[in-house]
Amino acid sequence: MGSVFVQPKVVRINLTCEDGAYIDVKQRLNAGQQRRVFGRMVKTMQAGEKITLDPEQVGISRVLEYLVGWSFESGGVPVPVTEEAVNNLDPDVYEEIRKTIDAHEESVAKARDEEKKVLASATAS
Repeated sequence: MGSVFVQPKVVRINLTCEDGAYIDVKQRLNAGQQRRVFGRMVKTMQAGEKITLDPEQVGISRVLEYLVGWSFESGGVPVPVTEEAVNNLDPDVYEEIRKTIDAHEESVAKARDEEKKVLASATAS
């Protein structure tokens, strides 16, 4: 399965919102980044009670943790990835980015599950 530490790798994914548009995302989140995503989404958490999520943070917390770059410019100047810039995106573009990151995360998780199955069967042999 490789290292017990997540290696910082970036993946470029093309978008359909405009010609040549892309995003650069982390291949995987590490434990701290995953906790940060969860922590941002939680509004209240009391022992023995249901967790209350902050609806404004659901989705964007994951987008902000994965997203490291994009092809977007304003007036010919590259726009850095910031929470403010993400919030200023056209809603359709934001939704494409969110869905693209969700699909990326799911794809990486499936690949890791398959890798674990291969290792488990090799160990059992």
